[in-house]
Amino acid sequence: MDMYFRFLKYLKPYFIQLVGVVICLIMVSLGNVVVIPLVGKLTEAIGAKNFTLLNLVILAAVLAYFIKGIFMYGQVYLSAFVGQGIVRDVRSEMFRHMQTLSLDFFNKWRTGDLMSRVLSDIGQMQEATVSSATEIIPSLITLLSVIGYLVFLNWKLTLLSMVMLPVLFYTMSKIGREMRRISKKQRIKSADIASILQENITGVRVVKSFTMEEKETEKFVRESDASFWIAMREAAIHATSTPILTFIQSLAILGVVWYGAFQVVSGALAASSLIAFFTGIALLADPVSKLSKMNITIQRALSSAERIFEISDIKPTVKEKPGAVVLSKVSGAVEFKEVSFAYERTDNNALEGISVKIKPGEIIALVGPSGAGKSTFINLIARFYDATKGSILVDGVDIRDVQLYSLRSQMGMVPQETMLFLGTIMENIAYGKPNASKEEILSAAKAANAHEFIVSMPHGYDTFVGERGVRLSGGQKQRVAIARALLRDPRILILDEATSSLDTESERLVQDALEKLMKGRTTFVIAHRLSTVQIANRVLVFKEGRIVEQGTHKELMEEGGLYKKLYEMQFRNKPA
Repeated sequence: MDMYFRFLKYLKPYFIQLVGVVICLIMVSLGNVVVIPLVGKLTEAIGAKNFTLLNLVILAAVLAYFIKGIFMYGQVYLSAFVGQGIVRDVRSEMFRHMQTLSLDFFNKWRTGDLMSRVLSDIGQMQEATVSSATEIIPSLITLLSVIGYLVFLNWKLTLLSMVMLPVLFYTMSKIGREMRRISKKQRIKSADIASILQENITGVRVVKSFTMEEKETEKFVRESDASFWIAMREAAIHATSTPILTFIQSLAILGVVWYGAFQVVSGALAASSLIAFFTGIALLADPVSKLSKMNITIQRALSSAERIFEISDIKPTVKEKPGAVVLSKVSGAVEFKEVSFAYERTDNNALEGISVKIKPGEIIALVGPSGAGKSTFINLIARFYDATKGSILVDGVDIRDVQLYSLRSQMGMVPQETMLFLGTIMENIAYGKPNASKEEILSAAKAANAHEFIVSMPHGYDTFVGERGVRLSGGQKQRVAIARALLRDPRILILDEATSSLDTESERLVQDALEKLMKGRTTFVIAHRLSTVQIANRVLVFKEGRIVEQGTHKELMEEGGLYKKLYEMQFRNKPA
């Protein structure tokens, strides 16, 4: 029941439309009930050969159906308005909530699973929402209205016809619960398929380079086959429910036919009254059938709602404190005080007892073996995660005491894997500063050595980059990303400056742009090139989550420790 009440809050903004729906539903239901006395009058007119009465009955029926049609339109349109509005609100709220979640959430959840919940599961809720308003409510009103009129006609026959209702609704409830369980399995399997599809499309180059097309196809077909059999189990339940419910209804109708016929033969009931009663019974079949089908639809929707609210209930691990202060424009001083950090569900610390002070404008190169803690170090500066021990200060202020936006808005990041968004080159450069002028964008592009290649394109800055920037080369994407960071004018810069996949000319242009970007800013860079460690004010050498050496390139080479070994392996044969 909690799921129902939780869902009701989304109806509040649509109160006026809901009132309109209820009015339309009542009128449509009354239109259904009006048919019963009209049939009785029609029988009387035929028996008495009263053509005037016959014409009046037919005219009344035409008028009733015309008015019913008008209210049916209002019912369907307003119900769709409410249903689509709720779906829009739930989807927007879910997406907005996901934007507040911490980085660890996106590391744990599969992209395909999240997409399935935002799109497919909410779509399932939409179907149930619209169907509920257009099917359940009028069916219930019709059911109750017809039963009321049947009681008025003949309470004994009505009571006999109601005997099987408890059995009917109990059966519907059992079928619905089973359908909900199976439907949840189906939604999970759909998410698995979406994840495989998303991974295959984004990783198509890797798939083809390793000639794994057949293996990927087998995996996809295997999951699709599993989904097929779950769907067939769902179909079997649906197919079974129809004859069972029909049989129960048939028993009730046959009982009424026998008893009604007995009363007519014995003279206790007029034939016209029995015909009117049977007309009412016939009108009951449709709402009962719709309610049984809608029960299945609602159970499917509830399984989807559980998956949607599961995401909505997740709380961000990185939170702003109540009364968090706005961090004004910083100079760029950063300090780690005995900082330790461990990722969730791991026994060992990724960082252990890190203490280091960085002055404003310093360039800090981070060097160390893979898994030594370099990426974790820079992720903590941006507060993508919170330190499990110790504190991190920016200009002497603990970053846990400041508003996240005011902290991150003063930082710029150029990751190793450049991410561009669907849109134009200009929109991507202005991503971090949407209100930037065209002159500012052009200036940033020129400083990033991107202007020349941009203007050589047919549409210049209005060129669409494609999904993830697929229409640009690796070097072009990196220069657009550097222009994006330059335009933001951050005081603290975080770089992963890998350029190993670029040709010599692109690498030179990117490296030149990076050096311009670093000038005058506090910069943390995971170094992959000799030139970076040579121009760095300090090199921090990481090993197993600790800073084991620090100093300039020259000082560390003279010490002959871990840095010199890494230099021999990593930097010696790389161009400056």
